[in-house]
Amino acid sequence: METKKLVTGIVVGGITMFVVGYLVFNMAMAGFYETNGGASFGVAREATLWWAIALGTASLATLVTLCIGWSGAKNATQGFKIGGMVGFLVWFGVDLIYHGQFTIATNILPLVDGSLEIVRTGIAGAVIATVLGGSKEA
Repeated sequence: METKKLVTGIVVGGITMFVVGYLVFNMAMAGFYETNGGASFGVAREATLWWAIALGTASLATLVTLCIGWSGAKNATQGFKIGGMVGFLVWFGVDLIYHGQFTIATNILPLVDGSLEIVRTGIAGAVIATVLGGSKEA
């Protein structure tokens, strides 16, 4: 994958994930996370570290962009499938590992969090595949 396409995918995917993530996790599902996540266990930060969230989102956008390029996804539907699957597998896996090691979430959080990630990274994958134009080297 060309550097220009990788950077383009990271930027558009990262912005999309950041916005959709805010709407899903901070607005629509805030009550769920307050009840089932770190806040209910007394380990949530008082102030969000937005720089860390932005860098983490850029890292995930990089992974989704690379997977879209490797898969040869050529349109928004294919991009949604690739992005959604990558997001689910990453977050479901990480959430289960955290759940096995720490007492910072309820039993249901890994499944709900991973499922919601299908939406965020799926939409970002659709945007990435569309912007990259589905060229053979995308």
